[in-house]
Amino acid sequence: MKETKTVQVYPDDNIVNATISEYESFGWEVVGNQRCQEYEGQTHGIDGSTTKHYSTFNKITFTREKASPWYNEVAQIEKEYYVLNDTAKTYKSLKPVLKKPSPDGIVGFALGLMLYCFWLVPGIIYSVVRASKKSKYKKEYVEALADYEATYPAKIEDLNEKIAELRIRAEKLVSGNV
Repeated sequence: MKETKTVQVYPDDNIVNATISEYESFGWEVVGNQRCQEYEGQTHGIDGSTTKHYSTFNKITFTREKASPWYNEVAQIEKEYYVLNDTAKTYKSLKPVLKKPSPDGIVGFALGLMLYCFWLVPGIIYSVVRASKKSKYKKEYVEALADYEATYPAKIEDLNEKIAELRIRAEKLVSGNV
């Protein structure tokens, strides 16, 4: 008996090939690779023109034989592989981002200029509050980044090593080179 799985990936050859290679490591075989477009809607211009919007992706269908002697062990390795992969992605997403006080750019400059020209005291207050917020955000960012750098890069590297080992182990099982 065979099992089948379909995945959708961004339509870039490198991403498609990497996905196929990853699944082949766990005994999956490509049955079909199809570029698809989904209609997402349309917008209407002032001049009466219409623009249709589509989402483009590749749909790759895989299959593998459940009766293979390596199936149970490779399926277990595959589950562990994806759990570690998701954990590594989660760790990477925890990296802090420097916040900026609002308003910024032209709006902040115009508001500040207006406040200075028309109301000197409110302009000074605004500038002091904004500068203190910016200083506070930068201090929080530096502290959060230091905490992140002290913890997560080593964890991510360790997870990436384990992920690579699992993939190699699965490839050996599937190819019979145990």
